[in-house]
Amino acid sequence: MINFARILSLPRILLPIWKILPQQNSRVFRLQTSDGQKILGRVVNAHDIQTVREQLGLRNQVFSPEELVKLVLNERYTQQLPGGITLRRSFVANEPRIELVNAISLAERLLAVGCFTEIINWCKRVFIPVSDKAPAILAAVIEILG
Repeated sequence: MINFARILSLPRILLPIWKILPQQNSRVFRLQTSDGQKILGRVVNAHDIQTVREQLGLRNQVFSPEELVKLVLNERYTQQLPGGITLRRSFVANEPRIELVNAISLAERLLAVGCFTEIINWCKRVFIPVSDKAPAILAAVIEILG
């Protein structure tokens, strides 16, 4: 038997946040878990996650270093870190890299935890190696930045 009260209540749950969600992909997904729970939701692209989180009042929640590395490399996600440093994906010689923008003043400390620098177009830039050690290095970078 269909529970119409539950079905009718779903749009009211979504309505308050519908306008906060990005409008470019408004497809609704209906899923059912193995234990029978029904879930209604939408996909939010990685580059929109931070904006949606802030609009929902979730500013203080932080991704784990593992999540950040995956998002930066796979979804072109950009994250503001303390001290005005930006974590982003860059391409150098057609290879993806994890770059720390505006971090040159901390280069020596960052090199000590596993980062590396490279001079590109006469500018020194700081990178986190793209390897299985990237999450641990990123965690150390976040520790340095406080």
